[in-house]
Amino acid sequence: MNFNQIVIKNLRKNIRHYAMYLFSLIVSIVLYFSFVTLKYTDSINNEQSLKTIQKGSEIGAVFLFFIIVIFLMYANQLFIKRRTSEFALYQLIGLTRNNIMRMLVIEQAMMLLLTSVIGMLIGIFGSKLLLMIVLKVLDINMSVSLSFQLPAVMQTLMLIVVSFVLILIQSFIFLRKRSILMMMNDNARTEATKSQITVMEVISGVLGIVMIGVGYYISTEMFGKFINMIIYSPFIILLLTVLGAYLFFRSSVSLIFKTLKRSKRGNVSITDVVFTSSIMHRMKKNALSLTIIATISAVTVTVLCFGAISKSTMDENTELMAPHDLNFTNSKQAKQFESKLKQADIDVTKDYKEVVRGDILKDQVFQKSNMGRMDSLFVTSNKYFNDKAVTGNKAKLINLAAGNGIVKYDLNKEIQLKNSDKETFKVIGDSSRATFMSEISYGGPVLLVSSDKYEEIKQGSKETNKQYGYDLKHHTDLTKATKIAQSIDPSIQSQGMIKQEMNESVGILLFVTSFLGLAFLVAAGCIIYIKQMDETEDEIPSFRILRKIGYTHQDMLKGLGLKVVFNFGLPLVVSLLHAYFAAKAFMGLYNATSMTPVYIVMIVYSIVYCIFAIMSFIHSSRIVKHSI
Repeated sequence: MNFNQIVIKNLRKNIRHYAMYLFSLIVSIVLYFSFVTLKYTDSINNEQSLKTIQKGSEIGAVFLFFIIVIFLMYANQLFIKRRTSEFALYQLIGLTRNNIMRMLVIEQAMMLLLTSVIGMLIGIFGSKLLLMIVLKVLDINMSVSLSFQLPAVMQTLMLIVVSFVLILIQSFIFLRKRSILMMMNDNARTEATKSQITVMEVISGVLGIVMIGVGYYISTEMFGKFINMIIYSPFIILLLTVLGAYLFFRSSVSLIFKTLKRSKRGNVSITDVVFTSSIMHRMKKNALSLTIIATISAVTVTVLCFGAISKSTMDENTELMAPHDLNFTNSKQAKQFESKLKQADIDVTKDYKEVVRGDILKDQVFQKSNMGRMDSLFVTSNKYFNDKAVTGNKAKLINLAAGNGIVKYDLNKEIQLKNSDKETFKVIGDSSRATFMSEISYGGPVLLVSSDKYEEIKQGSKETNKQYGYDLKHHTDLTKATKIAQSIDPSIQSQGMIKQEMNESVGILLFVTSFLGLAFLVAAGCIIYIKQMDETEDEIPSFRILRKIGYTHQDMLKGLGLKVVFNFGLPLVVSLLHAYFAAKAFMGLYNATSMTPVYIVMIVYSIVYCIFAIMSFIHSSRIVKHSI
């Protein structure tokens, strides 16, 4: 048998093991090629939308590039590790390391070439589908034509070449560092030589759980007790949760299994042998891979949650920037606008409000641990709101939409402002609705007081901000009214224009995060699938021994199922917890109150994850059944 025959026979033998890897690679190339094609598309007649789509696809393509390269290198590491015995045998029959490297070069070249061609062919149609989806998200009505972009092909080929070179370097380093003897014994190594619980293991296990808990606590108080550390908090949380997850997988899980083993006092079942024993003997390797998987999954769910939360809070953020159809802050411009509207015979409803800055003397309302010591606060008059509850010294906090998740306050407490009588106001209620533009109130809370008290505060105030809001009685006049407003001040934008811009920005964010999430999901699912397949094939000798002493394939299924649940379920639970607390922190920043988008993302992600788990279980069960 010559070298070429060995290569072909070896490729045929291993192609079934690469099935999921090839599928994931094709999906990744389709996504990348489609994103890059969008980057070069010129079939959209809306220039602003075109720029938004091109920018979003460019960002998505960059992220996908790194995701795919890292995924390919990690998957390749798993594959070459599981083939160490095979490489050792080849060297024993006379093949050199250079021959093995040539074999790997041919294998990788054939697989990457095959997946590239298939991926780009599907990607041509995928780019059209992708463009249709993004146009739907951005609410743009137009037909989409099928396009082939040569720059997109070149950029995709560059991704393949970079991945190919890095994989070969990785494989070369792997082979150079291992002798034939090391390769022969690589799969037979065990990491749990002792069943005793060590002090270091207990410390590491407890420390891992504590680190994760502290990371979660900091995330919930990021805009509270740790507001002064807002710049460093995300990095601290990331370090604590990732390192804590590793220690949890490495030591805490080991502690649990060892405790269970000791509690059984030697009375182990077939399920214990198949499930716990194999995991304990691979704890260190499992810890690293499970941490990587949990981190990838957490990033995926978090990114998807960010997109969903941004979409759900779009209307509130629009009101913060433009509470009315058209808004002015300059008195002279507002008068000119009203005069021109009258000349054009356009009917509007005018809504005038103003705020003044009041100095705070004593404050029991705002929590100082959160906001520090506030020395001033914007105040407005009840004559603009006609709230019957606001009389005398009773006041309300309004305009809390921007900082509702950041500003912490207590109701039924008192606040004293500097006016002629230095009177104290009791805050009896609140409202999160945006009533003032962010440039009027600077996005902060506003104290609503009675008209007479407001006039007293205004007399001693050095800052007054005015807001002129105009709502059109007939929406058909909006375009004409907007042109009039922009003739007075070119920077003026209608509420509809701002909403459209935000819709495009949030839409492209949702679009990019969704497909990046899909790429992350495919990568994570494939990695766990390969890991599960690797472990199952390594344990075939153990399954054969169990069969010889009388156990059937059916007896082994429960332990096999529990192992799949462990490999898929544990990182999923940890990643969902990570993502939940990250989403909570993000919601505080965006003033979102509903967790529904977060729950929907988590449920959908878990369902797709479970599909990978079921496929892995079916494949593992088939391997065991055929081997015994």
